[in-house]
Amino acid sequence: MKATKVFQKNWLAYNSGKAKYIINSGSSRSSKTFSILQIFWLIAWSKPRMKLSVFRYTKKDCKDTILQDMLKYYVTLPDYSRVIFNKTESYFTFPNGSQIFIEGTDDELKVHGYHSDILWFNEFYRISKDTFDQLDMRCSGAIFLDYNPVGRHWIDDTMKQDNAIVIHSTFKDNPFVPEQQKNKILSYEPTEYNIQQGTADYYKWQVYGLGLKAEKPNKIYHDWKEIDKHTPFENIPYPSYYGLDFGSRNPSALVEVKFDGENTFFIRELFYTPRNEMNVSLGKAFESIIPDKRIPLVCDYAEPDAIFDLRKEGYNAIPCNAKNVKNTIAFVQNATVYAEANSENLWSEYESYEWEIVQNVNLERPLKKDDHLLDALRYVMDYIKIVNRLA
Repeated sequence: MKATKVFQKNWLAYNSGKAKYIINSGSSRSSKTFSILQIFWLIAWSKPRMKLSVFRYTKKDCKDTILQDMLKYYVTLPDYSRVIFNKTESYFTFPNGSQIFIEGTDDELKVHGYHSDILWFNEFYRISKDTFDQLDMRCSGAIFLDYNPVGRHWIDDTMKQDNAIVIHSTFKDNPFVPEQQKNKILSYEPTEYNIQQGTADYYKWQVYGLGLKAEKPNKIYHDWKEIDKHTPFENIPYPSYYGLDFGSRNPSALVEVKFDGENTFFIRELFYTPRNEMNVSLGKAFESIIPDKRIPLVCDYAEPDAIFDLRKEGYNAIPCNAKNVKNTIAFVQNATVYAEANSENLWSEYESYEWEIVQNVNLERPLKKDDHLLDALRYVMDYIKIVNRLA
């Protein structure tokens, strides 16, 4: 079995018995994913009746990526003919009773009762801390994680724990990377030659070449700060406002905003669920979230029927005036914003919210993807601007 020094570091970390979390962060083509794939094979053969599970955000993602790599590689190894692969359920069974399962976190019922001996989270950007905790608490052994660096993420706190080992790697740690792929990554480095060739890209070199965190040049919001973890949001001494973006297949997203009367806003995520996954109305769901229905609830103006339904249930639901997206974004950009640390979906949207770029031209409109809480934030902050007559 050919292996890189990234494999060796992971193997030593696992066999040290000191690490619950073995976290691989680094560039593209560094062999971090392939190394863990090899380790799973070795553990499955060497320890009987082990349950090893690989998770991505969805099972389809996991089948399309990790499973395909396993099927391509494992078949080349000795004794693969003795391993039984269940194509329907996507798992491998070894002669000693050990099994490797391909899984996704999109099955919430399964996640909340899932037991394992070894876990692997691959490219886990969209997996929430709560989902990770549910799987973590029922895992009896080590947990491997691998990813390319992103912005702020819950993994940053996990890395600081005494029972975590962090392994950083780049494509230079992988002697087996194909030459064309290596040259493609090297073309991003901002050297004089690459600049002349028009291939230099600082962001791509930082992330895909050096395996470091970097902000995209077209990222929309910057410099948000975390609310002090010792300060409960309820204790922030300013009035509350609520913003709501409706979603049926996409999440309906509710934010609470407090305004200090000057230029500082304190925000938190309260609700993030698609309506087609709910068995009660939004109004009913909000009863435990919004303590006073008289507080302004500023909603997406494009859904008057949904606003009317909330009003019938007693909420002070108001259609937003935020029709000029660029102007409302500019107001948020110029504000000082503090966000609650555990508002995971809010921080995730903040990190990925970017201007749409086509053929190197900024179209000055947000790229439409996960922006539900940020839309709700624009609605309510624009309302606050109007009622307080802010410039």
